Amino acid sequence: MGLSRITDAQWLLPDERRDVEVAERHRLLAERHDEVVATLPGTEAAGAEVLDLVRAWQQAHPTPDRAAGERASWPLSACGTAPHPLEVAARQVQEDLVLMVPHGDGYHLDAAVLCFPSHWRLADKIGRSASAIHEPVPGYETELADKVDRFLDRLRPEVIVARRNWSVHDSPALFAPDPPREPRAAVADEVGERFWLRSERQTLRRLPVSGAVLFTIRVQQVALAEVRADQNTAHALAARIVAQPDDLTAMNGLTPHRDVIVSWLTA
Repeated sequence: MGLSRITDAQWLLPDERRDVEVAERHRLLAERHDEVVATLPGTEAAGAEVLDLVRAWQQAHPTPDRAAGERASWPLSACGTAPHPLEVAARQVQEDLVLMVPHGDGYHLDAAVLCFPSHWRLADKIGRSASAIHEPVPGYETELADKVDRFLDRLRPEVIVARRNWSVHDSPALFAPDPPREPRAAVADEVGERFWLRSERQTLRRLPVSGAVLFTIRVQQVALAEVRADQNTAHALAARIVAQPDDLTAMNGLTPHRDVIVSWLTA
């Protein structure tokens, strides 16, 4: 699972792209709301816990020039009601916010604000169990499903953990729900600008009152041209691409480009 314990101060990760990314989040919430927000009934109290956590963290760890979105009045929903508190919280951070709620058969994704998906759609996952959500991941059911379920059961409110994953995308778009269809195979001269190393920093923590687990996803990415500027990093990425199983390479959409990217990174 690759989890490591972090402190409360390390929970959220605001940086120099904060205003740009929060503005993009607000645009998506306005223009594609039903694609990036899904909340099942009964998750309002857990969402309010998340909002309290975000506000407390920002008060304890202030950053200069905080995005104007936090000072704006929150829009009403289409039916004239106030937005779900999870959405209010998500408007203030660079992270996507996902609530995993305990049910009799494990933890289910019952609410989320997912503005920056990496080749998956919230509508396809809402209400499903952790195992069902990860069906496309090679080896998840046989190698990780039981470990993840046991970990979530044992996670205590005072513990925050983090992990990272990575992929290579054929676009710098943060909102990337769909993999490229029949992608054109890469040629060496375009690799540096066409492809982006995309990393998700994920954290998990249990909400003390509702018992739900809050899963945050912070996307960070960089063009491969910048990766190759550091030879050690470029060679390490190439080695990792070569070492990973073919089905994982296929899931990440790298199969048509794998050899060209590896050769370019190590040239």
